[in-house]
Amino acid sequence: MAKETLYEGVNLPSDPNLPIWLLTPKEEKLVFQRWRKKAFERCDVYIKKFIACSNSYENPIEAMVKCKAANTEQMQCVAEYQKMKYLDEERDILVKEKMEKRQS
Repeated sequence: MAKETLYEGVNLPSDPNLPIWLLTPKEEKLVFQRWRKKAFERCDVYIKKFIACSNSYENPIEAMVKCKAANTEQMQCVAEYQKMKYLDEERDILVKEKMEKRQS
């Protein structure tokens, strides 16, 4: 029977018969959520810059035109951190956490 393990408030079954590096669909979802969250955290300065720019205009279409540079900056930043190498890093972090929890 799989044992429930808590990761960031999400119960994830961990079957001791499966290899530690094999991630369940719930674990993959958690990895994806962490990856996305970290990408937006790393680009927070650019995102806030775009929000400040767009909030300074009442007309959303005018804001889109006037804040195009800020929008491009934030989109490029997020795209940079949403590459597969960062997703793989998050997978490695979760596998390491699983190993640590299994040892304790």
